[in-house]
Amino acid sequence: MSTIWCLVAVVVTICHLANAEKLTRQCMASKGRCTRNKDSTCESNFGSGWERNGSCCRGRQCCVFQCEDIPTDSLKNGSVIVTERNTGSTANFSCDAGFSLVGRQSITCTASGWNGTIPICIIIACPETVAIVRGVVYIFKCKQANWFDSEANCKVHGGHLTSVETAVENAFLLDVIQLMWMETGNFWIGLTDNNTEMSYKWLSGNPLNYNDWFQGPPQQPDNKQFGGQPGAHCALIHDNYGLKWGDEDCLQTFKSICEIWLP
Repeated sequence: MSTIWCLVAVVVTICHLANAEKLTRQCMASKGRCTRNKDSTCESNFGSGWERNGSCCRGRQCCVFQCEDIPTDSLKNGSVIVTERNTGSTANFSCDAGFSLVGRQSITCTASGWNGTIPICIIIACPETVAIVRGVVYIFKCKQANWFDSEANCKVHGGHLTSVETAVENAFLLDVIQLMWMETGNFWIGLTDNNTEMSYKWLSGNPLNYNDWFQGPPQQPDNKQFGGQPGAHCALIHDNYGLKWGDEDCLQTFKSICEIWLP
């Protein structure tokens, strides 16, 4: 009889150990840690942010790190999506229509907390504006980009950075800029001397029969940036020149005007 009880005790012990080790493995799989003993707490063993999430063998606590909670209403004029707060989880942010995100669109929970701060949503002071005149669509782009990327963005819409071929067309563009924006700004146009002749030409291929270059000082174009540094080869409607044309380094980032001809 005693032999039978011994066998039962051995089987129970084996099952207990197997289940205990299973708990420990599950804890490790969830990126958790087991406390040193059953009387320890997650915070006392591992510090702030560690919370209980199950059990380990021998009655110990399974602890996982949890980043600080980000309430869903923590982003004014926007929304927050946080699925979990474990290490590797992300918090994603977006703004309501008419607002622009300042900061990171996504942050990640790390072993030391979120790797960034909650961004803010600010009202867009420069709304993208579309104007259609005599079969031509002009898109005034608020997003700042260098001259090359601005041209690429215009091509996505089926056009190019605008050519300005008459005084009437130029006056129209200036009117839109001044009417639609509280502040003006610099707007790339489709004029550059990045060509074999090193002379200013329109991307459209049309001849440069009209211009509105700033007459100075400094007289434009001078292949110098506004601060006097060399390397200016792309034209823009220049805020610092009273919305006359100037040339700047093509890699600087400004707003832009796209021109699309309707079929």
